[in-house]
Amino acid sequence: MIEIVILGSGGSIPSLGRNHPSIVVRHTGWNLMFDCGEDTQRQFERAGLGQNKKMAIFITHTHADHLLGLGGLLLRFSLLGRIRPLDIYGPAELIEYVKVNQKTINLGTTFKTTVYGIKSGTLFESDHLAVRAFEVDHRGLAFGYEVSYQRPTGEFLPEKAKSLDVPEGPLWGKLSDGESIALDDGREIRSEEVTGPRPHPLKIVYTGDTRPCDSLRRAAESADILISEAMYTSDHSDLAEERGHMTASSAAELAKEANVKLLVLTHYSPRYETGGPILDEARAIFPDAVLAEDFMRIILNPDGTYRVLHPDHTI
Repeated sequence: MIEIVILGSGGSIPSLGRNHPSIVVRHTGWNLMFDCGEDTQRQFERAGLGQNKKMAIFITHTHADHLLGLGGLLLRFSLLGRIRPLDIYGPAELIEYVKVNQKTINLGTTFKTTVYGIKSGTLFESDHLAVRAFEVDHRGLAFGYEVSYQRPTGEFLPEKAKSLDVPEGPLWGKLSDGESIALDDGREIRSEEVTGPRPHPLKIVYTGDTRPCDSLRRAAESADILISEAMYTSDHSDLAEERGHMTASSAAELAKEANVKLLVLTHYSPRYETGGPILDEARAIFPDAVLAEDFMRIILNPDGTYRVLHPDHTI
């Protein structure tokens, strides 16, 4: 199971109950954070995500509303005794941004912190998780991110294991996890001999800020979940084009064309208050759309089904 936690769903100006953009994808002990808007540190703590987990941070672009929370988050982790290393990925300007913070506000960390200036391509692979960056069409260099999880094997087939005289117990677990094993009689049993076909990988795509573009369409193809900014309704499509953003209708049309299962609309302007006009416009084109809320959690199951858990507003 993969869990997505929305820490911030707001537009360029945060409002009561809607923080600046940040989401965390959680799986196999990893916290993968995408964008780190202002005051993400407090959202992270309130969500109970654990400050010493395995973690990497991916920044879409170096505009303030997607980045200003990074320094505070690093400081919080240091003050609370984080010891695990932390890698941060984003446009090359991010390296200078962190260096300036280190020099001017004494932003040292008690743990190893490495910042990478990136290009399009695969950036991260661990525990069958992968993160790929792709350029999008905003103002200046900006990226979207594709998160995929490929289960190492298909369904474990106990009858096949029994027919090969593999004793039930830990060896079954190793085979189920994709490992080969050696039996006492000298035979080697490969995982694929006792498992079914590998399923299609699970895929989550996060846009950051962007106009509709071909790179996003390609990345979103058959995605289980597309988390897309939707700053404006089509009534303000001129502003969307000028400022490099999506409208709710353009996000919905892209999700429909790409055969996405679930569209999560986020980073919408505070002019729409609770977001009703954004959601209505998108659902008229793509019914399987939800409006992101701070502390919303989305559970993506191994078979590609999902559950949307709306937040407890007493958090």
